[in-house]
Amino acid sequence: MKTLHDFKRKTIAPVIAAMGISLISGASYAADYPERIASEERSRRVGVGLDEVPLLSRAQGPGAEKVASQLLSRFHSLPGAVHTSDRYQKEVTKNQIALVSDEGWHLQVFADGSSVRYRNYRYLNEAGAKLARPVAERFSQEELEKLGRNFIEENLRDWVTLGDGEQLVPFFSEFEVTGGGSTKAGARMDPEMVHASTVVFTRTVGELPVVGGGSKIAVIFANDGQPVGFDFDWPRYEKTGRSQKVLSLNEIKKRGEAYSPFKVDDAAVKDLHFDCGYVDFGARKRDFNAPVQAGCLRQAAKKSIIDREAYAKDKNSGHVISASLDYFPAGATVEPDAVWESALKPGGAEPPPAGTR
Repeated sequence: MKTLHDFKRKTIAPVIAAMGISLISGASYAADYPERIASEERSRRVGVGLDEVPLLSRAQGPGAEKVASQLLSRFHSLPGAVHTSDRYQKEVTKNQIALVSDEGWHLQVFADGSSVRYRNYRYLNEAGAKLARPVAERFSQEELEKLGRNFIEENLRDWVTLGDGEQLVPFFSEFEVTGGGSTKAGARMDPEMVHASTVVFTRTVGELPVVGGGSKIAVIFANDGQPVGFDFDWPRYEKTGRSQKVLSLNEIKKRGEAYSPFKVDDAAVKDLHFDCGYVDFGARKRDFNAPVQAGCLRQAAKKSIIDREAYAKDKNSGHVISASLDYFPAGATVEPDAVWESALKPGGAEPPPAGTR
């Protein structure tokens, strides 16, 4: 097993939902990295792009209790914003362990320990206000990627490892921004100021990206470059020795009608993201008994005109926007998976509400 060191190479709620990772709230700007753009362009042309893919399994994690103890030790009394101490209260539920400190830091470990969330809210709030900078002066994509990789390598390499043929690739960046227009008539706009910046990474296995909430890492930085929080959902994958034949793009889209409330050929529907590869829903949603198999993610929005007179006068009025986030299995034979099975339309009825799939 290799670590990352061995490899050299506005808040948008639907995107966050697609990841299954909780980041930061507030208005923001976001930008995709070239790797994500290229992956989606390839997916729109050829779908998965392979005739068959090896099926993967997830190794059982070390457990939430053990990982929480390890992270407490790793970050104990460090001088930076990402640190832990002996001052915390522990809350244990069925699916998570939460450590909350009156010093402002908050650590959560989920499921089998493969999913973690950390924030230093005190530093994030204080530094955000004190170090706020204009949007034009925010970190560049390249700067954020470098900061993120350095933090992961120095601090998370024991929990974020890469197997043979796997790579860590930048996914998108996000910036928490305050300011903008007022609701009061004639009021001046407040200047838009960046308070924090987030870089998100994903994993590729062989030629394919992992889509969904699994295999994602996010690191949040204050404007002084100080890390103030992170999320990761990072299981260890193993080969099963079995393969899965993959459908063509047209066949995948046809199958998608069973999973999405939006028709592929509906002119009122706009596809926001479409990406194919391995699908991992994340530790808090995945079926642990199911293999990691081929599939596609489709995030779409539909404009419905409800007041044609108002819409004719002002294109910003008289309509509602509905959104859907769906995952289409891409295998010719779909391996049993409770998450995908629950997303199918029962008996031809409408599918579950958007966001449940």
